[in-house]
Amino acid sequence: MPLQDFLLPLENVKFHSKSSVRYGDKKYHVLITDRRIILFAQRGHILKSDDIVSERLDRLHGLEYSEKGLMFKISKISIQGTTRIDIHGPASELKPMFHNMQSLINNE
Repeated sequence: MPLQDFLLPLENVKFHSKSSVRYGDKKYHVLITDRRIILFAQRGHILKSDDIVSERLDRLHGLEYSEKGLMFKISKISIQGTTRIDIHGPASELKPMFHNMQSLINNE
């Protein structure tokens, strides 16, 4: 499914992850727009299906970032909205994502 199929009319992409992150037991790519955070993945080899988790930025009321490790840093972003979303992945991917989310949330 093309990226534009996930977006609402007049929604602008602010951040797109280069690698996969983990949410629950599954891997997703992250897309942050001016309105939402979207976790998306395509599942299946023959019969493909889309797996999407979305949370509106205006409903977020908590955002936390933490890192573990010395050589291989693993990061975690905890997002508190209508549900709690814990995203795990490499610090090189999650730190810029966290800063981007912070600036978008603070602008609202």
